[in-house]
Amino acid sequence: MIIDTRMNFCKYDVFGRPYGKEGVLSLMDKYHIDKAVLISDIAVSADFMLGNKELYEVISSSDRLYGYLAVNPNYPDEAIELMKSVMSSKKFLAAAFFQGVGSPYANVGDYRAILNAYRRYGKPVFIDTPNRTAIEAAEEIAKEFNTIKFIFGSMGGNDWQRAISNNKLLNVCLETSGSFDTDKIKAAFTSFGPHRIMFGSNAPFSDPASMLGLVKNSGLSDNAAAKILSANAVSILGVDNNNSSLADE
Repeated sequence: MIIDTRMNFCKYDVFGRPYGKEGVLSLMDKYHIDKAVLISDIAVSADFMLGNKELYEVISSSDRLYGYLAVNPNYPDEAIELMKSVMSSKKFLAAAFFQGVGSPYANVGDYRAILNAYRRYGKPVFIDTPNRTAIEAAEEIAKEFNTIKFIFGSMGGNDWQRAISNNKLLNVCLETSGSFDTDKIKAAFTSFGPHRIMFGSNAPFSDPASMLGLVKNSGLSDNAAAKILSANAVSILGVDNNNSSLADE
């Protein structure tokens, strides 16, 4: 079983071709991905209320799809109200933080009010960490809110060695998308252990085949690879591990 914990829901792919729900499911079928957790590109880049609404309609209509609720720190009151209305749903598995108010990365000052309100839901938070600066800011969030589990998306990008260096933060997990360095999966597994790394592709902006190849050719045992590819997503995010038909609607 393969669970992709980071796919994007967007109207068009990187080549400008129509994408949407059909594109997501088609890509999943192509690479034998059983289930996926989606992030709305519109919610991240433009209108988080509209983007999350569209995403909810999509994930509610398929038992193969789940979502991250992307929130905007520029509108904390609206974000908190939105969380109240949807975070009890089994389809939204976590909140997602991308940009800050005055910086291109999430930071504790901008998200403190949202995180204080979020603690009641008992669900993880996905933080995009594409570089060293974002990793360091995300670590400060994880230290202050140590009862929440955090998923560091992109695994630091090209700074993945910095991302795996602080394995003492036990409420931090890693999502594999980012750089395609052939050494990073086994190094992350060695540093963080078998239960804190989840497969994510960042499709369609990145080809799932490349990231799947990194995991499958990492030199890890089949059991270890299976934890990264599916089991950890079940235990960390709560993805339903019942197999679904690859010919979903």
